[in-house]
Amino acid sequence: MIYNYFKAPGPGLRSAGNLLLHRTIILYYTQKNGELKIFNVTHIDINQFNVYIYDMKSKGQKRSYISTNRSKLVAQNDQNILEATVALWKDLSISEISLEKIAELSGVTVRTILRKFGSKEGLFQACIEQESGNMMKTRDQTPAGDIPKILEDLFAEYEETGDAVIRTLVVENEMAIARELLATGRSYHKTWCARVFKDFLPGPRAKDHPIKLMAFVAATDVYLWKLLRRDLKLSYPQAQAVIQNLLEGLIQKKTKTK
Repeated sequence: MIYNYFKAPGPGLRSAGNLLLHRTIILYYTQKNGELKIFNVTHIDINQFNVYIYDMKSKGQKRSYISTNRSKLVAQNDQNILEATVALWKDLSISEISLEKIAELSGVTVRTILRKFGSKEGLFQACIEQESGNMMKTRDQTPAGDIPKILEDLFAEYEETGDAVIRTLVVENEMAIARELLATGRSYHKTWCARVFKDFLPGPRAKDHPIKLMAFVAATDVYLWKLLRRDLKLSYPQAQAVIQNLLEGLIQKKTKTK
C-alpha cells in the first residue's frame, strides 16, 4: 500500500496517491469536523505506486482503491523468484540453495516466498513444472530423424543445464526434490527419444522395441555428455561427433536388420 512509502510529516497528517492526467501527486491533508482539507501537494513518479485513490476532497465519499497494477507486479515477483531459483540451481547444489539466497537474488523477502510457495519444496515443485514446460517447448520443436538437429538441440540444453543436473544426481538419494526433478527429466527424455528416433526403431509393439529405445536413450544421456565434455575434456565438436558416431551405429544396425 502507498502508506508504506510515505510517512506523515506531522501529527494528524496522512498521505494519499491520486492519478490525474497521467501524473501522480501526494496530497497531505488533515481532518477537522468531518471534513478533509488539503494543504500541500507534491508531484511524484507514478511508476512507484500500485494503488490509486480518487477524489479525496469529496465530503462523505468512500475512498476507493483501484489496484490495476498490483496483480501484474505480484506475477512479476513470482516469476523473479522462480528465475532466481533456477539461476542458483545452475550454479549450486540443491542442498546449498537457501530461501535467503533466493530472496536476495529475486529482490523479495523470505516471507513473500513462503506466502506464495509454502516451503522450499513447494518452490522447487513450481520450478520443476515451469522449467520442464520450457524444456519440452524447446525440445518438442526438434524434427524427428534429423540427427544433426537432434544433436544440436540436445547439446544446447546440456551445455546450459548439464552441470546442474549432474550436481542434482549426486544428492538424488538424499533429497526428495532432487528425485522428483530427475524423474521428470528422465521421463521426458525417454519420450523425446521415442519421437525423434522413431524412424530408426522397430514398431512400438515389437518385442525388441524397449531395448532398442533404451539404446538411443543411453547414447544421448547427460552422463555421456559429462564423460565427454567434463571428464575427458573433449571440445564441443568432438563430443558431438562421438555421440553422432554412436547414433549412426545404432541406425545402421537397424537398417541391416530390416
